[in-house]
Formats: sequence, C-alpha cells, structure tokens
Amino acid sequence: MSVEQLLQLVADYWPVALCVIVLILAAQWMVRSLIRLISMFVVIGVVLVLFFEFSPDQVIQMGRSAVQATQEVVDKTITPVLDAELQDADISFQPDGSYEVKTASIRIVGMKGEPKATVYYKDEKWEVDIGLLGTMFQERLGKAEEEATT
Repeated sequence: MSVEQLLQLVADYWPVALCVIVLILAAQWMVRSLIRLISMFVVIGVVLVLFFEFSPDQVIQMGRSAVQATQEVVDKTITPVLDAELQDADISFQPDGSYEVKTASIRIVGMKGEPKATVYYKDEKWEVDIGLLGTMFQERLGKAEEEATT
C-alpha cells in the first residue's frame, strides 16, 4: 500500500481514524495511571521492607488486611443503612427497561440487565456496580419487577 493510498484511506474514513487515535490516547493515559499507582505501592512496599525491616510476606499481609478492614467497614456501616432504606423504597420501571429506586435519602437509576447504576445522594451522584449494593438490593429489585408485571 503506497503513501498516497494510505492518505486517501484516512481522508475517506477520517471519523474512524479519529476514533482510533482517541482510543489509543485514552488507553495510553489509563496505562500510565495504572503504572503510577502500581509504582507507588511498590515504593511503599520497598520502604517497609528495607527501612522498617518488615518481611515481604508481612507487607503483603498488611495489604490484604487493609482490603479486608475496608470491606468490614462497608459491611458494618453502609450495608445496614442501605438495607434499612430499601425496605420502604418506591421502585418504578419504565417501558425502555430503566428503573428508579427512591428512598428517603437516595435515588438509584439504572437499566435492567446493566451491571452499573447511578446513585444520587443530595447534590452528589456516583456510578456504582449494583452487585456491590448487596443481595438485598437485587432481591428487592426482582420482587418489584415481578409485582410490576402482574
């Protein structure tokens, strides 16, 4: 393929070429961010091993215990509040497959079958994996959908 043919191809399909360039730039940015994050954890681990005389196994165990402690905090604080809120939630389904869960303080909007939903709390909003909201949310959503179809 000659240079002229390549330039003609790009001229004919410039939107596709632009999308490919944007995807490459986005992937490069994500890889750089991931490498920075990993390198930060590696530096912290090396400092703990070299200067504070921890063993590599102890450093790995500290990381695991930090993740476990975070999960326990979520299980003890956020999950009970969410479960209590969902008991009295109003759930509505739209013909396009979207749903809306309204409680006293939060609102969750998502599409049926999609793993992500948007959670609104006061003036804030977050994209969350609805699987992380717990089985109570899934059960309540399924029950409300059954009631809506009958």
